[in-house]
Amino acid sequence: MFKTRLCSVCDTNLRRRNANAFTLIELLVSMTFLVILMLVVTEVVGLVQRTWVRTNSRVSQFREARQAFDLITNTLSQATLNTYWNTTMTQIGSDALGQAISAPKSYQRQSELHFICGPTSQVLAAATGNNYPGHAVFFQAPLGVVSLVPANGSMVNTANMVNLLCGRGYFVEWGSDASFRPAFLNQAPYTSVVPVHNRMRLMEYSPTAEMNDIYSASYRTDPTKIKNWYQDATVGALAKEVQNANETSATRFFTRPVAENVLALVISPQLENTGLNGIVSASAYSIAPNYLYDSSTVGIVTNNPQGTQHLLPPLLRVTMIVLDDRSAEFLASPSNSAVQGQVLQGFSGLFQSAASYTSDLEGTPDSPGKLKTLLLAAKLNYRVYTTTIALKQGRWSSN
Repeated sequence: MFKTRLCSVCDTNLRRRNANAFTLIELLVSMTFLVILMLVVTEVVGLVQRTWVRTNSRVSQFREARQAFDLITNTLSQATLNTYWNTTMTQIGSDALGQAISAPKSYQRQSELHFICGPTSQVLAAATGNNYPGHAVFFQAPLGVVSLVPANGSMVNTANMVNLLCGRGYFVEWGSDASFRPAFLNQAPYTSVVPVHNRMRLMEYSPTAEMNDIYSASYRTDPTKIKNWYQDATVGALAKEVQNANETSATRFFTRPVAENVLALVISPQLENTGLNGIVSASAYSIAPNYLYDSSTVGIVTNNPQGTQHLLPPLLRVTMIVLDDRSAEFLASPSNSAVQGQVLQGFSGLFQSAASYTSDLEGTPDSPGKLKTLLLAAKLNYRVYTTTIALKQGRWSSN
């Protein structure tokens, strides 16, 4: 009796232990789920890592372009004409000696400074061919940049010169880096190790305040020469573009690259949404329908006989098209000269009319833009930076 009872208790304990254990099938199923979960986690981690590397690469390669874009917009916002009012006189008679007697007739805006933007081929006389796509802009701004090494060789005290007027300009140029890379790279054996790179580059024209040719006597006495002060920005007889790598602080060239892989710069002067006297403007780009804006000439605005003369545009829409590094390397390869010609030639017909800005650039979902079609056909990856800035000195009036 006692023995039977003891066996019964043992069987019960054994069954309880068996009930708390895993079967072989359960272990196999659990391991299968664990392996699948680990594979999913591994795949997700790999995907995140690849995305981070790709995003970080894009951010790094476009960092120079973003910095250049910020530089342009910040400097452009400081553009000035230092406009003042001058009295125009009309002759009302003569005195006894035959000398003219004049009386004030009206006030007119006047300025000795200059702002101009538009297609580079129309702004720069030396910008011929297809090597200068997009637009150029030249202006004056109180940047206070002076030569640090004057003729006497002493250092300049720039403490009180922060507001000196300087000329500035920006345009895009296709060319090699032979003139501004270190001189030893242009000598054997480095020429074969580090070959010359052809790129589209955003160039900055930055003469010092002492070399601001807008103050040249010949320009002040002959208004037809007002556009000559910046013509030395690029190649030509008066070129101040970097021509060799041996320049010093005393012989600094005025035009140098600030960013590579920039395909084009587009600048569109515009009116504000509300026009003069509170009247809504029929067209925001009416002051520069073909992108060309020249403060030395009479543009169309209201019924004012001076028009836009000696006025800065109230707003500037600035757009910059940039390639990524791989696309720029592909475009610069000698084996892709046909693609180079196709892209450069294609740009020559774009951004000539402000009314076609959207159709020239990205287009719409139903109708891709000409630029987008051109670059996708050439298998080039690009990015567009655009913003609208207000010029601090762009003060408009109806008089």
